[in-house]
Amino acid sequence: MKHRCQYSSFDHSLIAEVRMLDADAITGALFASQVPDDFVERCIAVGASEVHFKYDTCSYERVQMAHAAGLTTMAWFRGPIGMKDDYLNNYFDVGNEDEAMYMTVLRSGVTSMCVNRPGILVNALKKNTRG
Repeated sequence: MKHRCQYSSFDHSLIAEVRMLDADAITGALFASQVPDDFVERCIAVGASEVHFKYDTCSYERVQMAHAAGLTTMAWFRGPIGMKDDYLNNYFDVGNEDEAMYMTVLRSGVTSMCVNRPGILVNALKKNTRG
C-alpha cells in the first residue's frame, strides 16, 4: 500500500524525515505564493521527488527548471474558500477553477494537478483532445 502514498509538506524538513524512513517514498515540497529562486536546490537538499506549486506560481519556466533537475511537478489549488477570495479579489480573468484556469495551468507543462473541481478538468481535457 505504501507505493500508493505520496507525502507533501510546506515544512521541507519533514520531507527529509520521510526519505530517511523510506528512500523510495514519493515526496513533494510544497510552495505557496513565494517560490524562492533556489526552489530546485531546496527540493534536492531534502530529497523531494516532486515540486508542488500553488497554481498561480506554476510558470512554464519554473516547471522546466524542475523537470531539468529530474523532479516531477504538481500544481495545487486552494480550498473552496481561498479560491473564492482569489477569483473575486485577485484574478478577474478566470472563474472559480473554470476550464480556462485549468488549461492555463496545464500549458505550463506541469506533470499533475490537485484540483477541487475534477469534473470541470475532465470536461476541459475532453474538449481539448477532440479538437
